[in-house]
Amino acid sequence: MIGQVSKGRVGLYFGSFNPIHMGHLVIANHMVHRADLDQVWMVVTPSSPFKLNDQVIPEHHRLRMVKLAVVENTLIFASDVEFELDRPNFTADTLKHLRGKYPEIEFSVILGEDNYESFHKWKDYENILSHHRLLVYPRRKSKMIVQDEPLKENALLQKVNPDAVVLFTEAPMIAISSTYIREAILDKQDVQYLLSDPVISYIGNNHLYEPV
Repeated sequence: MIGQVSKGRVGLYFGSFNPIHMGHLVIANHMVHRADLDQVWMVVTPSSPFKLNDQVIPEHHRLRMVKLAVVENTLIFASDVEFELDRPNFTADTLKHLRGKYPEIEFSVILGEDNYESFHKWKDYENILSHHRLLVYPRRKSKMIVQDEPLKENALLQKVNPDAVVLFTEAPMIAISSTYIREAILDKQDVQYLLSDPVISYIGNNHLYEPV
Protein backbone atom coordinates (compact mmCIF):
# COMPACT_ATOMS: atom_id res chain seq x y z
CA MET A 1 0.00 0.00 0.00
CA ILE A 2 1.36 3.40 -0.97
CA GLY A 3 2.50 5.36 2.05
CA GLN A 4 0.89 2.80 4.37
CA VAL A 5 -2.44 4.67 4.59
CA SER A 6 -5.86 3.04 4.45
CA LYS A 7 -7.97 6.14 5.09
CA GLY A 8 -7.71 9.92 5.08
CA ARG A 9 -7.19 12.45 2.31
CA VAL A 10 -4.78 11.84 -0.56
CA GLY A 11 -3.99 14.21 -3.42
CA LEU A 12 -3.26 12.56 -6.77
CA TYR A 13 -0.76 14.40 -8.94
CA PHE A 14 -0.84 12.80 -12.40
CA GLY A 15 1.95 13.30 -14.92
CA SER A 16 4.40 11.81 -17.36
CA PHE A 17 7.25 13.17 -15.21
CA ASN A 18 9.59 13.01 -18.17
CA PRO A 19 11.63 13.83 -16.11
CA ILE A 20 10.33 14.96 -12.72
CA HIS A 21 11.75 18.41 -11.91
CA MET A 22 11.82 20.87 -9.02
CA GLY A 23 8.61 22.54 -10.22
CA HIS A 24 6.71 19.28 -9.77
CA LEU A 25 8.14 18.82 -6.29
CA VAL A 26 7.28 22.36 -5.20
CA ILE A 27 3.66 21.87 -6.27
CA ALA A 28 3.36 18.49 -4.53
CA ASN A 29 4.90 19.79 -1.32
CA HIS A 30 2.71 22.89 -1.33
CA MET A 31 -0.44 20.84 -1.80
CA VAL A 32 0.28 18.32 0.92
CA HIS A 33 0.77 21.15 3.43
CA ARG A 34 -1.83 23.67 2.24
CA ALA A 35 -4.74 21.70 0.79
CA ASP A 36 -5.80 19.63 3.81
CA LEU A 37 -4.13 16.43 2.60
CA ASP A 38 -2.48 13.61 4.49
CA GLN A 39 -0.34 12.57 1.52
CA VAL A 40 0.30 13.27 -2.15
CA TRP A 41 0.75 10.39 -4.58
CA MET A 42 2.63 11.27 -7.75
CA VAL A 43 0.97 9.02 -10.33
CA VAL A 44 3.32 8.21 -13.19
CA THR A 45 1.22 7.97 -16.36
CA PRO A 46 2.60 5.47 -18.90
CA SER A 47 0.44 6.70 -21.79
CA SER A 48 -1.55 9.93 -21.57
CA PRO A 49 -4.42 10.35 -24.07
CA PHE A 50 -3.31 13.97 -24.46
CA LYS A 51 0.31 13.06 -25.25
CA LEU A 52 0.02 10.05 -27.55
CA ASN A 53 2.45 11.57 -30.05
CA ASP A 54 5.02 12.61 -27.48
CA GLN A 55 8.22 10.64 -27.16
CA VAL A 56 8.68 9.56 -23.56
CA ILE A 57 11.25 7.27 -22.05
CA PRO A 58 10.03 3.92 -20.63
CA GLU A 59 7.79 4.27 -17.60
CA HIS A 60 10.07 2.27 -15.31
CA HIS A 61 12.74 4.95 -15.68
CA ARG A 62 10.24 7.73 -14.98
CA LEU A 63 8.89 5.91 -11.93
CA ARG A 64 12.38 5.35 -10.58
CA MET A 65 13.21 9.05 -10.94
CA VAL A 66 10.06 10.03 -9.04
CA LYS A 67 10.95 7.61 -6.26
CA LEU A 68 14.44 9.07 -6.05
CA ALA A 69 13.12 12.62 -6.01
CA VAL A 70 10.71 12.08 -3.11
CA VAL A 71 12.56 9.46 -1.08
CA GLU A 72 13.26 11.83 1.81
CA ASN A 73 9.74 13.23 2.00
CA THR A 74 7.47 11.25 4.32
CA LEU A 75 4.28 12.74 2.84
CA ILE A 76 4.88 12.36 -0.90
CA PHE A 77 5.05 9.03 -2.71
CA ALA A 78 5.47 7.65 -6.22
CA SER A 79 2.63 5.56 -7.62
CA ASP A 80 2.66 3.05 -10.48
CA VAL A 81 -1.08 2.34 -10.21
CA GLU A 82 -1.64 3.17 -13.90
CA PHE A 83 0.94 0.62 -15.02
CA GLU A 84 -1.61 -2.17 -14.51
CA LEU A 85 -4.53 -0.38 -16.20
CA ASP A 86 -5.62 -0.19 -19.84
CA ARG A 87 -3.89 2.33 -22.08
CA PRO A 88 -4.06 5.13 -22.92
CA ASN A 89 -4.58 6.04 -19.28
CA PHE A 90 -7.69 8.08 -18.50
CA THR A 91 -7.87 9.79 -15.11
CA ALA A 92 -11.52 8.79 -14.67
CA ASP A 93 -10.65 5.10 -15.04
CA THR A 94 -7.77 5.38 -12.59
CA LEU A 95 -9.94 7.14 -10.02
CA LYS A 96 -12.63 4.46 -10.32
CA HIS A 97 -9.98 1.79 -9.78
CA LEU A 98 -8.58 3.58 -6.73
CA ARG A 99 -12.01 4.15 -5.17
CA GLY A 100 -12.59 0.41 -5.37
CA LYS A 101 -9.16 -0.47 -4.00
CA TYR A 102 -9.08 2.13 -1.21
CA PRO A 103 -12.73 2.83 -0.30
CA GLU A 104 -11.87 4.74 2.89
CA ILE A 105 -9.48 7.19 1.23
CA GLU A 106 -10.82 10.50 -0.07
CA PHE A 107 -8.92 11.23 -3.27
CA SER A 108 -8.46 14.73 -4.70
CA VAL A 109 -7.08 15.55 -8.14
CA ILE A 110 -4.19 18.00 -8.40
CA LEU A 111 -4.08 19.79 -11.74
CA GLY A 112 -2.75 22.93 -13.36
CA GLU A 113 -4.90 25.89 -14.26
CA ASP A 114 -4.55 25.12 -17.97
CA ASN A 115 -5.92 21.61 -17.46
CA TYR A 116 -8.74 22.96 -15.33
CA GLU A 117 -9.83 25.26 -18.14
CA SER A 118 -10.12 22.25 -20.48
CA PHE A 119 -11.40 19.88 -17.80
CA HIS A 120 -14.78 19.53 -19.54
CA LYS A 121 -12.94 17.65 -22.32
CA TRP A 122 -11.78 14.91 -19.97
CA LYS A 123 -13.40 11.49 -20.12
CA ASP A 124 -16.30 11.21 -17.62
CA TYR A 125 -15.44 14.56 -16.09
CA GLU A 126 -18.91 14.80 -14.55
CA ASN A 127 -18.23 11.63 -12.58
CA ILE A 128 -14.88 12.96 -11.42
CA LEU A 129 -16.56 16.13 -10.13
CA SER A 130 -19.12 14.07 -8.24
CA HIS A 131 -16.53 12.09 -6.29
CA HIS A 132 -13.41 14.23 -5.99
CA ARG A 133 -12.14 17.68 -5.11
CA LEU A 134 -10.10 19.49 -7.75
CA LEU A 135 -6.99 21.20 -6.39
CA VAL A 136 -5.87 23.75 -8.96
CA TYR A 137 -2.48 25.46 -9.07
CA PRO A 138 -1.51 28.38 -11.36
CA ARG A 139 0.37 27.87 -14.58
CA ARG A 140 0.51 31.55 -15.48
CA LYS A 141 -0.63 34.92 -14.16
CA SER A 142 -4.40 34.91 -13.85
CA LYS A 143 -7.14 36.92 -12.21
CA MET A 144 -8.90 33.75 -11.18
CA ILE A 145 -6.19 32.62 -8.77
CA VAL A 146 -7.15 33.47 -5.21
CA GLN A 147 -5.05 32.16 -2.38
CA ASP A 148 -6.48 29.02 -0.84
CA GLU A 149 -10.13 29.92 -1.50
CA PRO A 150 -12.76 27.54 -2.85
CA LEU A 151 -14.09 28.98 -6.10
CA LYS A 152 -16.19 27.90 -9.07
CA GLU A 153 -14.90 30.12 -11.86
CA ASN A 154 -15.53 27.60 -14.64
CA ALA A 155 -19.16 28.30 -15.51
CA LEU A 156 -19.53 25.07 -17.47
CA LEU A 157 -18.41 22.91 -14.56
CA GLN A 158 -20.63 24.84 -12.19
CA LYS A 159 -23.59 24.19 -14.46
CA VAL A 160 -22.80 20.48 -14.64
CA ASN A 161 -22.30 20.14 -10.89
CA PRO A 162 -22.95 23.20 -8.70
CA ASP A 163 -21.77 21.22 -5.67
CA ALA A 164 -18.35 20.47 -7.14
CA VAL A 165 -15.46 21.39 -4.86
CA VAL A 166 -12.70 23.29 -6.62
CA LEU A 167 -9.88 24.74 -4.55
CA PHE A 168 -7.54 27.24 -6.16
CA THR A 169 -4.26 27.58 -4.33
CA GLU A 170 -1.55 30.15 -4.91
CA ALA A 171 1.27 27.65 -5.14
CA PRO A 172 4.71 28.99 -6.09
CA MET A 173 5.23 29.13 -9.84
CA ILE A 174 8.49 27.82 -11.28
CA ALA A 175 8.67 28.50 -15.02
CA ILE A 176 10.51 25.40 -16.15
CA SER A 177 9.28 22.41 -18.10
CA SER A 178 10.31 18.85 -18.71
CA THR A 179 10.64 19.69 -22.41
CA TYR A 180 13.15 22.44 -21.63
CA ILE A 181 15.13 20.06 -19.41
CA ARG A 182 15.20 17.31 -22.04
CA GLU A 183 16.44 19.76 -24.65
CA ALA A 184 19.05 21.10 -22.25
CA ILE A 185 20.39 17.60 -21.56
CA LEU A 186 20.42 16.87 -25.28
CA ASP A 187 22.47 20.03 -25.80
CA LYS A 188 24.77 19.07 -22.92
CA GLN A 189 23.77 22.09 -20.86
CA ASP A 190 23.87 22.28 -17.07
CA VAL A 191 20.56 21.30 -15.41
CA GLN A 192 21.72 21.67 -11.82
CA TYR A 193 19.00 23.13 -9.54
CA LEU A 194 16.31 22.20 -12.08
CA LEU A 195 16.39 18.55 -11.00
CA SER A 196 17.21 16.90 -7.70
CA ASP A 197 20.74 15.53 -7.47
CA PRO A 198 19.65 11.84 -7.37
CA VAL A 199 17.60 12.37 -10.54
CA ILE A 200 20.53 14.06 -12.30
CA SER A 201 22.75 11.12 -11.37
CA TYR A 202 20.16 8.59 -12.54
CA ILE A 203 19.77 10.32 -15.89
CA GLY A 204 23.53 10.41 -16.38
CA ASN A 205 24.13 6.83 -15.30
CA ASN A 206 21.41 5.55 -17.62
CA HIS A 207 22.24 7.89 -20.52
CA LEU A 208 18.67 9.19 -20.70
CA TYR A 209 17.66 11.98 -23.08
CA GLU A 210 20.99 11.76 -24.89
CA PRO A 211 21.33 11.69 -28.69
CA VAL A 212 20.36 8.33 -30.19
